[in-house]
Amino acid sequence: MSDDLKTLSDALGNWLARQTPGAQDMTLSDVIEPAQGYSSRTILFTARWEEAGQTRTRDLVARLQRDVSCPLLDDVFHQHGVMAVASKASDVLVPMPVFAEHDPAPLGTPFFVMERAGGQVPSDFPSYHSEGWVADLPLKERTQLWWNGIEAMERLHRIDWSVFETLTAGQQTPPDARFYIERFIMPWFEWAAKGTRFPVIEEAIAEMSATAPAVTRSGLAWNDARMGNVMFGADNQVSALFDFEVATLGPAEIDLAWWLYADDIFSESFGVARLPGIPQGQDAIGGFEARYGYAMPDFSYYLALAALKHAVISIKDYGNDKRAPSPEGLAPFPVERMQHYLKEYRSIAA
Repeated sequence: MSDDLKTLSDALGNWLARQTPGAQDMTLSDVIEPAQGYSSRTILFTARWEEAGQTRTRDLVARLQRDVSCPLLDDVFHQHGVMAVASKASDVLVPMPVFAEHDPAPLGTPFFVMERAGGQVPSDFPSYHSEGWVADLPLKERTQLWWNGIEAMERLHRIDWSVFETLTAGQQTPPDARFYIERFIMPWFEWAAKGTRFPVIEEAIAEMSATAPAVTRSGLAWNDARMGNVMFGADNQVSALFDFEVATLGPAEIDLAWWLYADDIFSESFGVARLPGIPQGQDAIGGFEARYGYAMPDFSYYLALAALKHAVISIKDYGNDKRAPSPEGLAPFPVERMQHYLKEYRSIAA
């Protein structure tokens, strides 16, 4: 354990002891900081203490706010609020927040503590398409793993959008793609572009705002729905969905399209062959329709929206120690995909 992590662990243990009535001799063990996360540091640990003559333990996770330049990532309590609401649904696999500290004094930054799930997570770097436990699975198990993630997400999308009161912004009707563009795409683009003109993005935003499809199911837009944000436990079942830093509201297809598009990012855009058994194209969309119970004829629109999001967040670096793949200018991969899917959507809508 590094000196920094040891100091942080000691301070966190002292703070946690004060939040746990009757706790004595609070210690933290198995303290780990995974090398990932844009907007917050993630600290995994086991708390152990004495209470009423018994030894108690609890596996927990702390999320600490980072200093970041992007205003859409500068509040760790954005995801805290989303997770607090989502975790109340009994069949939704979102870890429940158990403590929160807005005062930066104890650890030097605001943070919250949540329940810890057990399992393993597909790797981003190196991509799970190239190596690791997902690549090592038998083909049928790999396919089922992927669909298990979709089925867990479908339960998340059943939650009534209106209960996420911090996200509704006075919305009275089910949020559509326009809401998502206005609440996420445009603010991120304005921050990243800082007045620089990007006509291909500006034209896409205008077109997609004007042609947003009707909503069938609207709810929480996780907004980072991908394999690398899912923890899988025994028998490849989902044990947790996590990372809700930029969650907003909108149609379920926003997350489904990003889930599908993210597989392209972590394979094709990385120059890696896509793993056999990972669904794609119409096979994936047909599976989404079967599991969600309604037709998705406008899915090419949402794939274009996913590519637009990728283009926008690739304009510049986020300002911490994990860098976006293309920190300057427009990455060609998302622009080409966005134009392809927009052309496809126009032909369907015509």
